[in-house]
Amino acid sequence: MTKICLALVVAALCALPVPSLAGAKSAPYVDLTADFARFADETSQMEGAARVALFRERMNARFPGFYTPRDGVEPAKYDARVVKALSGFAALRPAYENVQREFPAAFAAGIEHFRKVFPDSTPNVPVYLLHSLGEMDGGMRTIDGKSYLIFGADVIARIHDARTITPFLDHELFHVENAKYFNADCDEVWCALWAEGLATYAAEVMNPGADDRQLLLTNPKPIRAATDAKWSDALCFTRAKLSSKESSDVEALFNGGEEAGQFPRRFGYYVGLRVIEEIGIEYGLPVLAKMEPARAKAALTAGLERQIKKAGGCT
Repeated sequence: MTKICLALVVAALCALPVPSLAGAKSAPYVDLTADFARFADETSQMEGAARVALFRERMNARFPGFYTPRDGVEPAKYDARVVKALSGFAALRPAYENVQREFPAAFAAGIEHFRKVFPDSTPNVPVYLLHSLGEMDGGMRTIDGKSYLIFGADVIARIHDARTITPFLDHELFHVENAKYFNADCDEVWCALWAEGLATYAAEVMNPGADDRQLLLTNPKPIRAATDAKWSDALCFTRAKLSSKESSDVEALFNGGEEAGQFPRRFGYYVGLRVIEEIGIEYGLPVLAKMEPARAKAALTAGLERQIKKAGGCT
């Protein structure tokens, strides 16, 4: 991502000056990107194991609970991610530092864009910009019982540009808005299908004409055509998993897993989008955003059944 790209984003999103992120209604905005760069510089001559141990100690102190193995990641795999991030930082650094400089203004402009549909919306959770060790471009995370909106400058630098940043921010800001009404503790597959399908739909509605790349449906590979080729199977696979609480089933739809090997990685985002499109005609985005869980489940299930019927049913 170039400095020019993000500057164009800011110019395109609003002609008026962007609001301060430190406004009275805003949650804290914390930038840890320089901390990672400083650590990489100061420890460049250290050996692997000692460097990783110091990284855990120093960086986790800056954001307790984030820079440590979590969500079932094995310590050895986490350490390997640290090594990879540090060893690859020199090549990424120019783009990373552009994100570090330009993202606050782009984010503030993104909030203004989001408010065109949700006028009173303001992120009500702490917002962090940091090196995510390849984990995310952005997303909500719950750490030690507290919710955060986290943006990974490293992944943003690799996959986003002026065309994608606005829909991407709409997607992530919608998660924050939707979480005010939808139970984030729900761990069944249908809850993830609702949350991610609805956020993708929000980005689509709020950015008329957005293509699949802008809707994050081409990473790591294009999702739509490969899923459409097995559309009935994808719908029926999803319906069979709706009530599952198994993390492997959520993984299968939203990150790729052995059981879902016939479908592209992250195909659940596309299935969710298509199902929400089915019911969006009836409800509209602002109503969908405020649906409480029981009503959301009923609407989602009905939309999925209508899609299955159109596709010829399940065998």
